[in-house]
Amino acid sequence: MTTSAPNYGLGKILLAMGVVIFAIGQSLLFIVVAPMARSIGFSEVEFGLAFSLANVSLIFAGPFWGKKSDVIGRKPVFIIGLAGSAVGTLAMALTLGYGMNIAAAGGSAGLLLLAMVFGSRFLYGLTASGIYPSSSAYMADITGWNDRAKGMALIGSANAMGSILGPAIGGGLAFMGVLFPMYAAIALSMLAAVAATVWLVEPEQHKIRKAAPKSDKPPLKFTDARLVPYMIMWAAFFIIFIALNFITAFYIQDRYGITDLDDVMQTAGIMLACMAVVITLVQGVLFQIIKISPHVLLRLAGPTFALAVFTMGLAPNLVVLGIGFGILGGSFACATPGINGCASLKMEAHEQGAAAGYLAAANTSGAILGPLVGSSLYQIAPNAPMLAGGTLMIFISIYAFTIPAPAQQGESA
Repeated sequence: MTTSAPNYGLGKILLAMGVVIFAIGQSLLFIVVAPMARSIGFSEVEFGLAFSLANVSLIFAGPFWGKKSDVIGRKPVFIIGLAGSAVGTLAMALTLGYGMNIAAAGGSAGLLLLAMVFGSRFLYGLTASGIYPSSSAYMADITGWNDRAKGMALIGSANAMGSILGPAIGGGLAFMGVLFPMYAAIALSMLAAVAATVWLVEPEQHKIRKAAPKSDKPPLKFTDARLVPYMIMWAAFFIIFIALNFITAFYIQDRYGITDLDDVMQTAGIMLACMAVVITLVQGVLFQIIKISPHVLLRLAGPTFALAVFTMGLAPNLVVLGIGFGILGGSFACATPGINGCASLKMEAHEQGAAAGYLAAANTSGAILGPLVGSSLYQIAPNAPMLAGGTLMIFISIYAFTIPAPAQQGESA
């Protein structure tokens, strides 16, 4: 493992910066787009269905880009992902602007506008889905057994930092227009793509694999027994998580009586920031100082997630709701290095990109089902998505204890 390569420090910084910027765009999407759904004439279910169908592209694109990074390298896939994130976000911003113009003229959202929302998100999914598989595989290439959780935590903390900065940017730039923060995120994504093009160094592991004789081992499949448990974990996590993200703005409006769009966006941003601050502190500071086994983190993630969503669903006020989001941050702080770290340690070097791609696809099942599940349960009761999610996570917590720990090289599996 070539962890002593001098440019890997800069590579980690560039990866983190790219993931931060990507997460800024993602958090702006939930903070800006979801609250605007009603104002441009969509119901929660209509909007959720459009997003769910469009996110199907992520299921196929994540594994594709993960495998492609094993062949052409982590760097080019990472750059494509950042550029695609910018283009897809631009398409969504233009679509929302068109919808606002229709609403201002007294019209209502029709099938054309719904199709444009679908197309924008579909385009985004096809390209931006390369960011996480390439960055996770890059980190796996440059970290050893003892540092794998630490490396994966760095990626997770970068994602959380972007989730903190997204609401701040949205609030700070909102005076220039509701959609202006999205245009700022687009510019940052393109700058990150340029920086990665100039300075990001391809890991030595990829160069060694490329020079080695072609392996006769079969390619990694999504049904691989080493990988399936972690895919199940991520699928459950993200179905609940995306469902919560999708209905948060509606929940704030209906449960706590906040109706002004700017106030809703600000409150939703604060809630997501509570979660992201905890993730950043735990992954970016605590886990960089102390070493905890990925398998231990895997088993901690589920119970804390269940506690978080039950707290959110029963929160009598915004303060308790914020505490629930903070606990959720603690869960995700454990989940990213726990699930991804364990999976990575069970894969061989030439399988890291493909494995990261399949894990990203499992995450995407949440992006597909989450909006539809969240909006459908929301019709039953505003806190139904939280209570149902907490119940599911109790079963997932039990399941996590049945997953064998990764065996270090030289040990039996």
